[in-house]
Amino acid sequence: MAKSDGVRNIFSGAKALALVVVGLCEFVRGALLFFVLPIYVRGVLGMTSATVGYALAAHYTMDTGLRGPSGWLTDRFGQRRVLVPALVVGGIGIATVWRAHHAWGVVLGSALLGIGMSAVWPAVISRVTHGLPPATHATAMGGVMMAWLTGVGAGTVSMGWVLGEHVRRGFILLLGVWGLAGVIAAVVLNLRPLAQAHVRLHPSRVWAEVRSVRLLLPGTFVQTFAMGVLMPVFELYTRYQLGYSGRLYAELLVAGGAATVLFQIPCGRWVDRAGFRPFLVGGFTVCAVMLAALVNVRTLWAVILCAAGLGMGYALVLPAWNSVLAHTVSEARKAVMWGIFMTVEGIGMAVGPLVGGRLWDSMGPTAPFWAASVILFGMAVFYGIAPVERLFRRESTAATAEDLREVL
Repeated sequence: MAKSDGVRNIFSGAKALALVVVGLCEFVRGALLFFVLPIYVRGVLGMTSATVGYALAAHYTMDTGLRGPSGWLTDRFGQRRVLVPALVVGGIGIATVWRAHHAWGVVLGSALLGIGMSAVWPAVISRVTHGLPPATHATAMGGVMMAWLTGVGAGTVSMGWVLGEHVRRGFILLLGVWGLAGVIAAVVLNLRPLAQAHVRLHPSRVWAEVRSVRLLLPGTFVQTFAMGVLMPVFELYTRYQLGYSGRLYAELLVAGGAATVLFQIPCGRWVDRAGFRPFLVGGFTVCAVMLAALVNVRTLWAVILCAAGLGMGYALVLPAWNSVLAHTVSEARKAVMWGIFMTVEGIGMAVGPLVGGRLWDSMGPTAPFWAASVILFGMAVFYGIAPVERLFRRESTAATAEDLREVL
């Protein structure tokens, strides 16, 4: 009964509001980058599509590159002292894009928004998982992933319904939502660092902890790399190989995304009870099988089933993987370690589209899908036999003890 009560309390009070911060920020990012920005730059400002590409590159470069430093600052100075100023910078970025008259203004504003987003995830994950027993980490991270997916999906899709072609007025809405996220963050995040004052966050200590969990880095990279391989080609495949309209493509995205969102917290509960390995191996395997099946089916119902299967597989992988990460990082360096893992994920997302586009051009439309399938199946085999349990708080605890001995 105590364990059940603890699980129910994960998403109550301040921790639940911290999840709202992620959802609101991702809502703004999804709406701005994937709907408002392309229409605004081309249709209102009359700039080229290359400007949109440069803006997206600037945003994700700053977001990915600064997550590790943002995590270090969060551990050193506290969640609120880092995230609230970062959100102010992000708000300035949104306003800069809104008032831009030249391409450099759009790119600069997108980069400033990336700076703001780089601090969101380390701070919120540190807040949500702080003080929780290891047996509830997967459930907690399932809630974080659910907030992320709901926010970015709602932002991307809803703006088309709310704004239509009148995207200029959307900036007022986005600034309002962003400001609300800042107010909530200022209220619910911890003001002081979670790590004890005498535990050092020296770069050498952080590097030692990264080395201690290096077995996890391939999986961290490959998950987003496989997704990235499909990003530039999935819509092309559905349109030109399957002959589907943009509306049907949107329905496929909804099918996959809905399966992922709906199963996040249930899968997290199951992972907390049964352990990570069956879900991690099963999730990678399901994703690999669904991708292989997708290039061999033609009927609409079968394609939708494959998309939903991909979403379900991803729903199995996410909480299992995040449970592993939560078990391995130390409390003293939680935010910085999450920031580093997210940086590796961002690199995978950045490299994947380059590989996917090249495979499409050189080897045919099905090549990216087969490549992603093989990679994911390889990860299922690797983490089916890798001794991941040996990393659970053993090396991290030793590193923290060494820090304490040095001070004492």
